[in-house]
Amino acid sequence: MRLLGDREGVGALRPSWGEIDLDALVGNLTRVRERVGGARVLGVVKADAYGHGAPVVARALEAAGIDWLGVAMVEEGAEVRRAGVAAPILMLGPIRREQLALVRRYRLTPAVSSLDQLEGWLEWCASSGHQQELHLKVDTGMRRLGIELEAVPRALATIRAQPLLRLSGVLSHLADADDLESLRNEDQEERFEGVLAQLTEEERGRVWLHLANSAGALHWPPTRHTLVRCGLALYGLDPAAQEQGLRPVLSVHARVVMTRQVPTGGRVGYSGRWTALRPSRIGILQLGYADGYPWKLSNRAEALVEGQRVPVVGAVSMDMIAVDLTDTGAGLGAEAVLLGRQGEEEITAWEVAERAETIPYEILTRFGLRMARHYVQGGEVVETTSRHLA
Repeated sequence: MRLLGDREGVGALRPSWGEIDLDALVGNLTRVRERVGGARVLGVVKADAYGHGAPVVARALEAAGIDWLGVAMVEEGAEVRRAGVAAPILMLGPIRREQLALVRRYRLTPAVSSLDQLEGWLEWCASSGHQQELHLKVDTGMRRLGIELEAVPRALATIRAQPLLRLSGVLSHLADADDLESLRNEDQEERFEGVLAQLTEEERGRVWLHLANSAGALHWPPTRHTLVRCGLALYGLDPAAQEQGLRPVLSVHARVVMTRQVPTGGRVGYSGRWTALRPSRIGILQLGYADGYPWKLSNRAEALVEGQRVPVVGAVSMDMIAVDLTDTGAGLGAEAVLLGRQGEEEITAWEVAERAETIPYEILTRFGLRMARHYVQGGEVVETTSRHLA
């Protein structure tokens, strides 16, 4: 739901929210472009733009001149199209035969990963009479999606023999790009070059060639080719944790909705997982694991309140967490930051992921579950979305 300029509506939302910095998003795109030279950029907006909100993020990237967008499934592509986005969209995931008409309806370009999928498009084009552009995905070592190397000649011959099929891209996916010491990156690049050698001169000059993901785009020049696919980098994180020129796009905030005085020896939350070692003042935040804040962070994480770190105490529950405010002057209505910067302190997605024993990708995508999102540009909230406010 869009609430453009509705300040009263924004105030009526639940007092926990994600803040999406659109200036940081566009700045990260600019930084990626600087790094990749003449290669074009595909912005990955699958998984609701990594929890940042695909419709608004896709519109912002399109306005900034993104060359392509990428989604994992038909439903995601349809959502982006319904948001008014006209940029080319690549369907990165596998497509079932019953979905082929939807791919065309929403003007998506499929990445074909098997001979069976290619046969499905052949039959659909023959029956519909429509021409279909596609990208051919090959497996150079990821062992997930992609046509096997030995089947590439057959796939290319099939496409060339059918006028209604048009090859517009060839791609593969790096498995170890975030490990800058891994020899698998060079191996995959060599295999990919072997595939490209099978293209005609006309095809190689016309189609999109893409192997690099975010880490490849930032750190492996030979993998950049004519197009790079960037997800995490656009949202402000380098998978290899080396790039300094990116800014996190998402921050997570919550206001204290209640305070409690807990005596020495008092226990807090489910199963009494935290016991006060002194008289303590506990603040309750209306945000929990149903909002994407991991249960694993029970007694293991910190929040920022009044610019200083305070511990998360007790078990993370479905809708609420508790923080220890004893050493602060914060009270009802005080703002806590669970992810992001406040004053000179910052809690990064890397930190949260490490304490939750997971990866930053999971942290970002989970925060999109039910929180409202405030989109900020030029220091002002320009749009607010909420799944629940009618």
